Amino acid sequence: MKYSGILLSLLCCPALVFAASGSWSDSQPGMTLQNRGVVSSAAALNPPANAPVRQTPAATIESVSWNYRLYGPQPAGLQVKLCNTNNRCAQLDGASGQTRAFYGQSAQAPFRLVFFVEGKGRLNPPLRIVSQQVMVNYR
Repeated sequence: MKYSGILLSLLCCPALVFAASGSWSDSQPGMTLQNRGVVSSAAALNPPANAPVRQTPAATIESVSWNYRLYGPQPAGLQVKLCNTNNRCAQLDGASGQTRAFYGQSAQAPFRLVFFVEGKGRLNPPLRIVSQQVMVNYR
């Protein structure tokens, strides 16, 4: 019966044990890149105004998933980074995936996708990013 006190605590107060675990996601329309050699930052991806993480200042990131869609083929030399407002960036290796590069960072911080196409001159056709999305898992 010595475990009954622990079990009772978990049953009575599950909010204390799991209160800070969760996730938030945001998606935004993309943008168009006209030229090579220019760094372009997409719109910020933020926790929704009513997200529980906004009430949990101590929440830290476990992992971040991303997804972006291009209209048309990917141009040679495309580089994409996922950055947060703490000036930490992770080089992305594809249009979707998951990273733990932001582990321990604030889960309230917005993210941005940053696009760059190596070289100089106009892109023909222009690179159209149709959509972008992140999902932040936090504790």
